[in-house]
Amino acid sequence: MRRTRRPADLAESMAAFPLFEGVGPEELEELASLALFHEYPRNNLLSYWGDPAGPVYLVISGRVKIILNNEEGREVIVALLGPGGIFGLTSALDGHDQLGTAITIELSTLARFNGEAFLSWTRRSPAAQDALVRELTRRVREMNQQIGAHALMSTKDRLLDTLLEIAGAEGETDPGDDSVSFTRPTHLELANRIGTSREVVSRLLAELRDSEVLQPEEGRVIRVPLSALVLRED
Repeated sequence: MRRTRRPADLAESMAAFPLFEGVGPEELEELASLALFHEYPRNNLLSYWGDPAGPVYLVISGRVKIILNNEEGREVIVALLGPGGIFGLTSALDGHDQLGTAITIELSTLARFNGEAFLSWTRRSPAAQDALVRELTRRVREMNQQIGAHALMSTKDRLLDTLLEIAGAEGETDPGDDSVSFTRPTHLELANRIGTSREVVSRLLAELRDSEVLQPEEGRVIRVPLSALVLRED
């Protein structure tokens, strides 16, 4: 872990995150003043499942996974967070233990807030309160979708749905293009996320490459038609 200076354009960067939609620049400057910044290497443990309520973290760059694991070491990824992702929030709100273990997937810069200071900031801002409600509502909706996917979908369909979810959240498109491209997680990360093995994911990805939905490019980059994302949302 390496302490870093506050980015000069932090408030502007936060304004671009969907989490803070509608929050004014002065309010974001106030929030930025409460943050401590650290750069964490890949595979750095940030918090453990069952830890007492504590800080709230905002991902500025990089990626963080939230996992659950058992005594045998098997893990399931319950969330993948990129820039604008936030964690530690639920525990800060209810005062109960952390709901999962947070680990960096790659070199990441995080803003760390005292939990009570973050909540005090939201109480002073109606726009921030609205943002908090939207974030919690999004999480409930996402959780229900994940439960339904695991209960009703085949492993292949769960994998495809997960890839489309990542494409919708992280995909980039060029003006006038009718598709988005994104970098998929590793086979192991996908396996942990959908509750299967790396070998099964490898086999299913090979099958999905022959479909019209996934169009593999160089390395782990995949292109997906926008129409597939629209159908998923419907």
